[in-house]
Amino acid sequence: MSEHFIILYSDYKSGRRIAFHKSDSHIDGIFEVLQLMDLLKIRFNHLSFGFHHLQTNDHSWESVVKYDKFFFDVTPISDFKQFKDFISGDLKVSALDVANLMTASLKCTHLKLQKLIYLFYCNFIKKYGYRPFEEEFTAWQYGPVIKEVYDKYKSYGKEEIFFEDDSETIYKEKSFKLSVFSKFMKTPYHQKVVEVLNETVLEYGHFNAYTLVDITHVKAGPWDLVFRDGLGRDDVIPHELIEEYCTKH
Repeated sequence: MSEHFIILYSDYKSGRRIAFHKSDSHIDGIFEVLQLMDLLKIRFNHLSFGFHHLQTNDHSWESVVKYDKFFFDVTPISDFKQFKDFISGDLKVSALDVANLMTASLKCTHLKLQKLIYLFYCNFIKKYGYRPFEEEFTAWQYGPVIKEVYDKYKSYGKEEIFFEDDSETIYKEKSFKLSVFSKFMKTPYHQKVVEVLNETVLEYGHFNAYTLVDITHVKAGPWDLVFRDGLGRDDVIPHELIEEYCTKH
């Protein structure tokens, strides 16, 4: 018989479940895995993990799924460092996450969305002194743009974006909004993200896209210094330049 020890975690970004899986010929192997579980609770004290122990005829993950269909959609990871690193990466907020939250909060075009994300970034820096995500802004004709967000929403053109959930299941609009906000509950600074996003929407959400373009085109601002009347078109606007400007204005 094979002893299987499983630490289960639900991945925030993709919505799937992953697990650290260790098999052993002896029940004593449980003590090592329980120690690893304690390490996870210390490192990620705001998260919940499930622990499972079961027996099958061999060491394979396939035997676990065959024994209990509860695990059929779980992705197993046998390297504990890889499992821990995956969770660490999962807890970082991305610009696409903010875009998803923004489109759940108000109706806007792609152009307006890009400006609101930039203003959210500035407000977050001003309030908390560190950047909310790592994606870079580039200097396009109509202001700062995040390429990853552009690629996702460019198909809308000038039309208003409807809220997109990463889930394959279609829910009613209210459930959509609840689902995207609930995902942020797992990130260490989710309250700060939602708080600043709501403040940004309240401050700028009523403006049209072109008014927001004018705001981001302010003379001697980060976009203006990089764009340089078109000479710096498509150049990256350094995080440090935006952060320095936002902390002073």
